[in-house]
Amino acid sequence: MIRSHLVELMRRHQLKTTELARLASVNRSTVAALTRDRATRVDLTALERICTVLGCGLGELLEIVPDEPRQNDNPPTAGAT
Repeated sequence: MIRSHLVELMRRHQLKTTELARLASVNRSTVAALTRDRATRVDLTALERICTVLGCGLGELLEIVPDEPRQNDNPPTAGAT
């Protein structure tokens, strides 16, 4: 899973979604999706523009977090019926 730290960065810069989208020249829905960790495809140019406006690197904006195993994902134990 990829987690976005955009909300924290926006707070630090006192920016709202619409303001960041305007300053970065990206679609507001892209910024909104990143703030909610719901973005599935984001253009690299959009990420670059957002990072430029916020003065951060890509690693500060996005973080790879291991998926938590679901309870049903555990393999059955040997001898279990």
